[in-house]
Parts: sequence; C-alpha cells; structure tokens
Amino acid sequence: MARPFAYAALAAALLSASAASAAPGVTSTKPADLPAGHYVLDKTHAAVNAKIKHMGFSNYTLRFTKVDAEFTYDPKAPEAAKINVTVDPASIDTATGADAFGLKFNKELAGDGWLEAAKFPTITFVSTKVDVGDGHTGKVTGDLTIHGVTKPAVLDVTFNGVGSGFVPLSVKTGFSASTTIKRSEFGVSKYVPLVGDDVTLNIEVEFDKK
Repeated sequence: MARPFAYAALAAALLSASAASAAPGVTSTKPADLPAGHYVLDKTHAAVNAKIKHMGFSNYTLRFTKVDAEFTYDPKAPEAAKINVTVDPASIDTATGADAFGLKFNKELAGDGWLEAAKFPTITFVSTKVDVGDGHTGKVTGDLTIHGVTKPAVLDVTFNGVGSGFVPLSVKTGFSASTTIKRSEFGVSKYVPLVGDDVTLNIEVEFDKK
C-alpha cells in the first residue's frame, strides 16, 4: 500500500526538478557564453554601497540609489570591453533620517565639505583596461571621477553568469565588484582621520542586452 505514495512522491520530485531546470536564471558562468553586444544596466537590480570607518567603532555603511551603467562586449576580444558608470552623489542614502541636530544626514554628506553634489553632480568611472584573469574573476582599471577629481582605480570583478532572466530569449548578466579608495585624494578630507580616509566600494549589478 505504500508504493502508490512512493510513486507519487517520486513523480512530484521529478516534476519539481524539471520545473527548476526550466526556471529562468543563470545558464552559464563562462564569459565565453556571454553574447557580443551592448548591455545596459537593470537599475532595479543595481547597488553601489560604501563602507568607511567611523572613529574606529564601526565600518559605517551607506549606498547610492541612482546609478547608471553600460558596457560593450565581444567574447572574441573580452579585453577590449568598454565600461561606463555614472552615479548621482546627491542620491547618497544613509537610511538614518534626521540626526540629533534635526539635519538630514543624507543632505549633509551630499553638501558642503563632503561630496558637494550641487557643484559636482556626477561620479563617473570609465574603463581604460580590462584584465579578464581566469574568466571568472578579473580586474577592470579605469578613470574614477569624484568631487571633480579624476584618479585611476582598479575594480576587482567577479562574473556571476549569463542567462535569460524572466523574459524568454532575452540575455541578462551580472557582476560583483569592489575597490578601496582614499577620499582625501579626491578632495573630500573632512574629519580625516577621525572618520576614515579609506572608502571601500562594493558593487552589485545586473545588465540586459540591448
């Protein structure tokens, strides 16, 4: 009498496995399987987070909510890929609301003495060199402009994969990246060293083939 139940459980498991294999998502983690073309940022699945030491007590974390990016890619010449990223410094978000002085902390960091977003309305990164590494992890060197100052920066990049996403026959891909910069080199030195000079940027992005 137990066999019908066993068969039913097996059938359910097989159906579940079949549905999972047919589900949209990553189908390859090989950069060679990423089709050539122009890719644009999926802004609903993009995050640029920053960490900075606060008086040695914590690695204070904030994010930028307005980010745009695009890149061109050819699997036959991956080192020739071109990446452009734009961030709105006024979109800085500390998720703290009003501070003890009744000031909006977001506006303070976007304002005088800090990012001065009204005067310098964009943060940009333009790639100058792509090192594909082992294909899964590599490095992207580029010109990073913050607070009107341009300096070279190197992103440690992980290729997370390529697939169709939720739209059949579409092409979606994703990357994780990180780098550490010194904010004083970009003219943002307020409260150094009480508030750390080193800023770690952690980036999570998804792109759609245009």
